[in-house]
Amino acid sequence: MFDDNPRAIVSDTARVRGAWIEDRAVGPNAARLETDPLEPTGSAEVDDALLGLVNADRDVRQAAALTLGKLAHRAATPELVARLWTEQDFFVRETLSWAVTRVADAATPLLLNALAGADTSARVQALHVLSKIADPATTDAILPLASSDDLDVAAKARWALTRIGDPRAIPALAAHLGVGDDSTRNGLTRDLASFGEAAVPTLLAALTKGEPHLRRHAAEVLCRLGPDADSTTDALSEALNDSDDEVRLSAAMALFDFATPTSQIALARLTESADPRLRAIANRAQVRTTHEL
Repeated sequence: MFDDNPRAIVSDTARVRGAWIEDRAVGPNAARLETDPLEPTGSAEVDDALLGLVNADRDVRQAAALTLGKLAHRAATPELVARLWTEQDFFVRETLSWAVTRVADAATPLLLNALAGADTSARVQALHVLSKIADPATTDAILPLASSDDLDVAAKARWALTRIGDPRAIPALAAHLGVGDDSTRNGLTRDLASFGEAAVPTLLAALTKGEPHLRRHAAEVLCRLGPDADSTTDALSEALNDSDDEVRLSAAMALFDFATPTSQIALARLTESADPRLRAIANRAQVRTTHEL
């Protein structure tokens, strides 16, 4: 057990930290962590929990993270955030992330500072926690990372932007329509669709003015949006004549999901299409209409 006396806490902390250096701390606060002892917070309970975060036993670290989250003591924030970059156990790290959200106002500047670093894992973890805090004020700092050359950082930045839900992120996300492999495109489809109707004007512009790969992806997102995009019925009806067969297919699927009288009329003309996929969608739409009558 550690002494509750502040001076003893500092002494014990220095000893623990000396052993902890072997863990090779990484991230924006690594140098500080290796040299500085814990500063007493004024609360023996908080100080004891902070020491628990560097215990070799993961269960002790987990319990310490839970305690710090419950206490939500602002003075513990720097150490809590610092441990995000070094904790190797996933479940403990998730508990630390939750504890950091409990002191969001104090933690956010530290998380934003980490975004400017070079360590991928620290940047991704910072974005992960910022997505949980979901403060629109952090949007401007995260937006540039959606185009990062580091694919892990870029993917996490896009995810964070969708969790924050600030519509200002839509054009930045749409700039990546049609880019990357299937996994990347599917992730972007999900991300843009999460904005619902707010994403429609940007997607409509890409559908009607973009290159084939942009039109194709925009149609896919509109299809994913479903009824939220029913204002694009006319544009999607026009897309049924697109020169790209995948654009035509996505447009037909979107119109089928809308299930409105106008979209049904647009699909009706596909019953004689040379593309068997389009014929199948049109026939399904007719069968559905018959059952609804």
